[in-house]
Amino acid sequence: MSTAQDPATRARARLAGLISDAMDGQISAAEILTARGTLTELGVTSLALLRLADILEEEYGLELDLADPEFYRQSVDSLAVRLSGDGDRESHE
Repeated sequence: MSTAQDPATRARARLAGLISDAMDGQISAAEILTARGTLTELGVTSLALLRLADILEEEYGLELDLADPEFYRQSVDSLAVRLSGDGDRESHE
């Protein structure tokens, strides 16, 4: 049995940690991984979103437009798909 994770699963786990860090630990990575909904529905504040956008740009080269209302409707899953390099595919779970 292999313990290797697919890129989307690794990206989702890493993203959950980054979101938790951006929120100064107010929500744990484990809580983020089990939650559903948008980042704002999870309670991610505008300051934490700004921190997260900076981290994602720095670590992954992913530019997020904070002026785009769609950014605030992103979920952990939709961002993880972008981070894993599968941004052209939609995730339907």
